[in-house]
Amino acid sequence: MIINEAGLANLFIGFKAAFQHGFDGVAPAWPKIASKIASSTRTEKYAWLGQWPNFREWVGDRQIKNLEAHEYTIKNKDFEATVSIERNDIEDDQYGIYTPMMEEMGRAAAAHPDELVFGLLRRGFDELCYDRQPFFEPVVPQEYI
Repeated sequence: MIINEAGLANLFIGFKAAFQHGFDGVAPAWPKIASKIASSTRTEKYAWLGQWPNFREWVGDRQIKNLEAHEYTIKNKDFEATVSIERNDIEDDQYGIYTPMMEEMGRAAAAHPDELVFGLLRRGFDELCYDRQPFFEPVVPQEYI
């Protein structure tokens, strides 16, 4: 192949199709346990009210619970996986050997969120959350104390 703008454009189209094929072949598991939140800034600040009280049978006076406000900030991270292709492989029409690699790169890109989410889940008993307690912590209802 002669390396010029048109030839490289066609090569990239083929690689993009292989990448997309690999990406579309993955059924990620993370949406079953996490939510996707769109972000348009470098950091995202999340605020919410504290733990909602359990319902109880209404007998006598109301028992008013005070809610606490919480917040935390997450800094977005950039991820990349850059590869190069030998010029001689393109010139010698040997770039077809890279198509399966591009498909695998698409698969890896689609699986990457699973790796992040399940890695966090695995560390949920050890790492501290916004309240400086482990994310997974046994909670004993007030009626048992």
